Amino acid sequence: MTTDVTMFIRLALESDTELIEAHIAAATLESSAYRGKLRSQTEFDEAITLVAGYGSSVMGSARATFTGTAGFIEHIFVTPETREVGLGDALLLSMLDEFRQRGVREVSAQALPGDRAMKNLFERHGLIAQTIVVGKSL
Repeated sequence: MTTDVTMFIRLALESDTELIEAHIAAATLESSAYRGKLRSQTEFDEAITLVAGYGSSVMGSARATFTGTAGFIEHIFVTPETREVGLGDALLLSMLDEFRQRGVREVSAQALPGDRAMKNLFERHGLIAQTIVVGKSL
């Protein structure tokens, strides 16, 4: 007997909030393994949050903010046990589609130094490094 479990991507519901917060916390913990820190992006007014998974289980999430024609991908996370099967790519492609539908024409995101998986995900979809920001606490 074969069970067909289909991937889904959808706009997040209020009932997804706790799980998305857990994804953000897990991503923050993972990012502590890399050099650098993520920079806050506060100039955006509107937000899009997506979730992805198989069957009825949410296994990934993405959040982005935008104003006018500029958008910023704040967060993409897929649970470790479901990586390498296309959920991250599907989330990013869906987010780019959501941006296009809202008139966003320029997209940016961040990947920490050493986070090759995130950098590779972005580059597969045409987001390339534009600058390197350096800094230090005084």
